[in-house]
Amino acid sequence: MKDTIILGSNKSAEEYISMLSDMKNIRVKGYIDPDDSLNYNMFGDFIKTMEIIEQGDLFILGNQVHSIDIDVLKHMIRFGKHILIDGLRNWSSYDINELEKLRRESQTVLQFGNTLNGKPLVTTAFQYIRKPRLVKVEKYSTAPKPGQFDQWIFSQLAEEIDLVCRLMNSGIRSISARPMFLFGKDPDLLNIQIEFDNDAICQIALGRAIEEGTHSIQIFQQEKLFHLDFTQNQLSETKNQDPSHQLMLEIEPLSPEKSTDILPTVTVEKPVMHFDSRKMELKNFIENIEKRLTPLSTLEHLKDVSDICEWISEKVKRRYQSV
Repeated sequence: MKDTIILGSNKSAEEYISMLSDMKNIRVKGYIDPDDSLNYNMFGDFIKTMEIIEQGDLFILGNQVHSIDIDVLKHMIRFGKHILIDGLRNWSSYDINELEKLRRESQTVLQFGNTLNGKPLVTTAFQYIRKPRLVKVEKYSTAPKPGQFDQWIFSQLAEEIDLVCRLMNSGIRSISARPMFLFGKDPDLLNIQIEFDNDAICQIALGRAIEEGTHSIQIFQQEKLFHLDFTQNQLSETKNQDPSHQLMLEIEPLSPEKSTDILPTVTVEKPVMHFDSRKMELKNFIENIEKRLTPLSTLEHLKDVSDICEWISEKVKRRYQSV
């Protein structure tokens, strides 16, 4: 029987308790909200922190928790505790490396959950996608506040960058990034281009100049285009009606003399698998512990995302020091 402690609000604790209720060999001992003012000193006191750590085998860190100190997580790992973290975290490369070093020494599981990569829409799309050559990401976002560009990049693009890296499965050759100031002194649109060692390209457009509510990814591969609409939870595939011809997608308006040269295409809506992604991740977390398996989202994935976000920020701030 593995004792489980949830670090999060009352609402998130209730959700996790409900999901864990029918899982074997799991006993929820309770929850603690690190963001509650009554608990501020609790995690600042080493003795009290250790008392909490000793009571659990598994710890689940909710997405809304902001006050947990990374040293607390290091202590958990040192004492052989397994951790599931809801969402990617904006940690420094130094802290990520330190956590990974400790995790390897203790042979514990530190797993990230509730990201785009585990959503039913993405899981379904990955069944069809083969060797993408071009990926286009479009996402609406409010403008970053002055002095918070680094945090803004990570909070808005970490999961998308993680997904793109998994799709491309290749090292990065170069990154270019340029903000556009359309309505004032704050950047309204950020254009990013990432070139990979396998010659594939990712183009990202992020900001309030994008239509509000937009959150989509287009994936181009030979003879097929996939469109993932995260707002509508829809997946579509576009291809030629005649499978013997290579896919051609005309972007510019067609002239009358040219229109007959374009082969007709057909777009098909793909059914998205239905499953509770968060409950599935909890089951995988427990299975990874019992069978000593590597999670789908690890500190190494976070390190890749963190490095790319830092690279993008440096590119922008080098030329535009006001952001």
